[in-house]
Parts: sequence; C-alpha cells; structure tokens
Amino acid sequence: MSRDEALMKLFAEDNKPFALEDVKVVEIAGENFAAAIAGSLLAEFGAKVVRIEFDDQAKNISLFGAKVEGCGIPYLVESRNKEIVKFSESAKELINSCDILIDGMKPGYLDSLGIGYRQISEKNPGLIYVAVSPYGHFTNKAREFANVPDSDLTAQAYNGYPSIIGNPYLTGKYSYPLRAGIWAAWTMAGLNAACGAMIALIERKKSGKGQFVDVATHDALAVIHTFPTIVGFLFGKSRTRYGTLDYIIYPFGYYRVKDGYVALATPTDPDFRALLKIIDRWDLEPDYRYSLDRISDDPERLKVLDEELNKTLQKYTVKQLVSRARKKTKGKILGRLLGAPIIVKLNKLQELLNDPHWRLRNSLIKFNPDGKGILIPNTAVKMSETPPRIFKILGKEVKKS
Repeated sequence: MSRDEALMKLFAEDNKPFALEDVKVVEIAGENFAAAIAGSLLAEFGAKVVRIEFDDQAKNISLFGAKVEGCGIPYLVESRNKEIVKFSESAKELINSCDILIDGMKPGYLDSLGIGYRQISEKNPGLIYVAVSPYGHFTNKAREFANVPDSDLTAQAYNGYPSIIGNPYLTGKYSYPLRAGIWAAWTMAGLNAACGAMIALIERKKSGKGQFVDVATHDALAVIHTFPTIVGFLFGKSRTRYGTLDYIIYPFGYYRVKDGYVALATPTDPDFRALLKIIDRWDLEPDYRYSLDRISDDPERLKVLDEELNKTLQKYTVKQLVSRARKKTKGKILGRLLGAPIIVKLNKLQELLNDPHWRLRNSLIKFNPDGKGILIPNTAVKMSETPPRIFKILGKEVKKS
C-alpha cells in the first residue's frame, strides 16, 4: 500500500461518527452569511442544524444573478447539511430546546420577538447564544448601526481594510481602495463564531451553564490587521497602499515572469542574496543586503528595487525560477545558511481543477441539480476518527468527485 493510499484510508469518512452528532443548533441568519457560515461549519461536524427563515431574501444574493434551483450560489454552498424551515410557532419549540442558537439578525430583533437570549436562557439555562452583527450587541456604536445590514462589503469598509489594498504605482484618480475579492470579514466572523460556540460547549460540559457569545464582524476582521497596526505605531503614520512593497519582508508578493506569475518571498537576508544570484543581479546586493535596507516607511525607495526585480524576473520562466529556488533548498542546514528564496507558481483555477492532488484529498464534492454537475469545495479539515463531511446541499445528497 502506497503512502497516499494509507493516508486516504486513515482519513476516510465512511462509517465514522460525527463529533457533534448530538448537538442541536438553530440558525437564524437572514442575509447575514457570516452567521450562516458558522452554522455550516457546525453542520459539517455533525451538529443537527435547522435554519429558520423569515423570508427568501438570502436566496437571491448571487454573483451576476447566477442561480441553481432558484437559489444563489452563496446560499447553495451555505445550505450544506442543514434542514431549512420557515419561522412558525412550531419552530419556536426548536428555538427553546436547542443547544446553540446562532443569531445573525440585527441586534435586538429576536429579543423583540420574545426569542432573544434573555427569554430563552430563562427556560434553557444551558443555551449557547451566538450573535453575529457589525458592531456587536452593546456599545453606542452597536446601537447606532443596529439597523444597518451586516455585509462583507460594509464590514471591510468600516474596518479600513480596503484602504491598505492596491497598486502603489497608481496615483491620483487611479489610486483607490480595493475590496478583498473574497468574503474576508464574513468568513473570519463565521470562523470566530463557530470557535466561540465550541469553546462555550466545552465549558458547559464542565459547569452546566450556557452563555452569550457576541461576535462583531469588524472585530473579527481587525485581528488580521496585525502588521498594519504595528507598522503605524513604529513609523508614526498610516500604512499606505503598497501592494508587493511590503514593510516587513521584501520581496513578498506576486511577480510577473516570462510565461505567467510566481509568488516570491525572501524572509531572511541569505534568502534575498540567494535570489540575486539566481537571477544574476548581484549588482543590487550592496544597497539592499540587509533587511533594514529593504524595510522602509518610504515606499518610493523600495520602488527602485521593485522595478529592477520586476524587469529582471520577466526574463525567466516559471519553471526556471522554481527549479533554481528548489536547488537552493537541498540540504536543510546548508540551505538555511546559504539562503533559499521561496518561489512557487501562481496557479489558475482551471489548473487546480485538473490537478489529481485535490481528488486524492477529496477536496471537491459534486452536486447534481437537474442533471448538471457542479463542483463545490469540501470541508477543509481532515480527521482520522470523527471526520467532518458534507452529505447534502439544499436537502439533496451530494457525492465526492
């Protein structure tokens, strides 16, 4: 048996229990997909998640209006493993008896309906109430923005995140903030909400008590602002949009080469000098040999080096650069002393879909509505004893690709 076959057998999902199979979750998320992501993560690990809806608005949110069986792509993906029901008197019974309630509605809304934390916890003191909203459920700012719908777009805007993303070479009217192309805020908030729920569940096993878990979307995104915050403190001014001109490590980013793009990083001084040898630009070494020569609060200075590297890198193919970098890593101890730049190919989506690696890891699942095969990302976590898994979407069975 090969190593890959042995590992596939170890992490196989069939006939294994779920870690959360006895946990009952109610999700009332509306169009707040951060809350829906939290419910989806718990459902992957076997929690019985019932999504209760007041309307169908969440189903209409989709890229370019694309829909599958009348549902938008985000709703399709975040329906995984869930039972979906309309709000009713019978649904209140589920709410009052669940282990975890995920509240993605505006702060105070469920409380006004008599199904908020105050009311349910009196009947069910073991309740873990997880609320996800823009600014949380307390403070004046939370009250001020209580009626503003939570969205990834607004979360990034409130957090200032787009102000640090962009091309440093574009100025004037061409210099503008850019939104991260993924749900950075919603995903971070969903992950934090799911983690908070799990920690509260572990605590309940010890104390028997439930608790209120309050997640603010902007807090969740703020935790990945570590470097910009530190840089602002050290240099006494806000971090600018500088793209690959990283204050902490340079070079560190994506670079165009003769036949595509590569991701390139040189974490240490030996790594940087090894890069100069690989691309035959040792003439740059005297001015930039040390990290402090490449870390600056002045992006204009780094642009000089950046332009030289960009010009030179475009003379080489992806294969040439990756091959030369890997030769530098042979012999771990010697490689660390002499330096070895990190260079990998920047893949296109189609190239990933054709790579057998993802099939070996069961990284994709296939959903077949109306006879059309749609690939959807599988759960990212692999576990040998209680593996998470996705077994249905929109109430219909899915299969591994």
